[in-house]
Formats: sequence, structure tokens, C-alpha cells
Amino acid sequence: MNTNIIAQIINGIGSVFSMIGINIKNKRTVLLFFIIGNSCVATALGLLNAKSGMILQTIFVIETIINYFWEKNHDKYPPWLILIYLILPVIILILNFKTPWDILIIIASIVFPLALLSKNLKLRLLNLLSILLWIPYNFHFDAIVGAIACIIFAIMNIIAIIRLDVMRNVS
Repeated sequence: MNTNIIAQIINGIGSVFSMIGINIKNKRTVLLFFIIGNSCVATALGLLNAKSGMILQTIFVIETIINYFWEKNHDKYPPWLILIYLILPVIILILNFKTPWDILIIIASIVFPLALLSKNLKLRLLNLLSILLWIPYNFHFDAIVGAIACIIFAIMNIIAIIRLDVMRNVS
């Protein structure tokens, strides 16, 4: 079987896990689904030679694992942990910088930890920005299933913003 087809299938599996995870109420279960989903996406991007995307998805997996265990004993992220989440991926991605497309992933690596600090509308807007950065990156590296999944995530996020933030403020 062609590597590209295998990558698309793995990316699809990972995207399904992430979409299921987004719709679960228990945060620890959500994190578990994201660990599986991001691991699949990282594998798929590696197969497509999208090195920076693979590195960032792997970092997301590590951060999600840390969050999974951190939230057992704590209710808030310390500033030093968020600082590590901001600085370390940027340094790693800059050291592995290969194409102008990698700039999108570097920006996404900054947006993701900022979303962790946010709530409600700000969280959804930062999440939407991160997703929008991944769409052209995925298309460029032929991660078509990943790009489609990001478009679906973006639509879901926009619906959530309208339903939970815009319509709530209108009422």
C-alpha cells in the first residue's frame, strides 16, 4: 500500500479520536482521546515528511500527557509550565526549520499553550486560530485528510463561538 494512503488513513483515525474527544464532558477522557489522536496525526505527518508538523504534534502529545497527570493533583497550570510550553516548542521548531510553511507551525506552537490559559470565547478563538494555521500546512504536505479534519474542527469551533458566546450575549 502507498505511504501516502497509509498516512491519510492514520490521520483520519487520529482526527476521529480528536473529534470524539472534543465532544466528551470528562476532561481526563478528553485528554486521553487527544493523546491517541495527536499520536496518530504525528505519525501520519512523519510519513508525509512534514517534519515540523510531526515534531509539534509529538510535543502536543507530551504536553497533553503532562496535563493528564497534572490535573490529577492540581487545578491550575503554574506559569513556569506554560512558559516551558511556549518556549521549548519554538526553540525545537526553529532548530528544525526547513520551509516557509514551518512558520505556520511555529505560530501554532505559541497559540496552543495560550489557549490552555484561556477560557470561553478567548479559548475558542485561540483554538480556531491554531486550527486555521494547520489547514494550509496540511494541504502543502498532502495531508488532505488532516486538512479536511481541520476544516471540520474550524466549523465546529465557529458554531461553538456563535452558540456559546454570540447568542448567549444576545439573549
